[in-house]
Amino acid sequence: MTEKFCAYCHKPYHLPDPLLPNAAKSYAPFCSKRCADMDMLHWLKGEYVIGGAGSLSVEEDVPDNVPTRSENLSSSFDDEDAD
Repeated sequence: MTEKFCAYCHKPYHLPDPLLPNAAKSYAPFCSKRCADMDMLHWLKGEYVIGGAGSLSVEEDVPDNVPTRSENLSSSFDDEDAD
């Protein structure tokens, strides 16, 4: 077995042997489901952030040839009613 350290609590744990038919479920890189869930909770709360120069913003430049949401919704149903 290989000894690893949990990415959340930093305790050592062993990876299960994949050749054993009844091997315990692996939560790698975490030692347990609890640590995996706690890490996910921090991501969902926004407590972890991936740094970078780019960011998403509502005020991004949109090319003129891209239809806006309202143009997409100006539906084809209007054409059917005109008949």
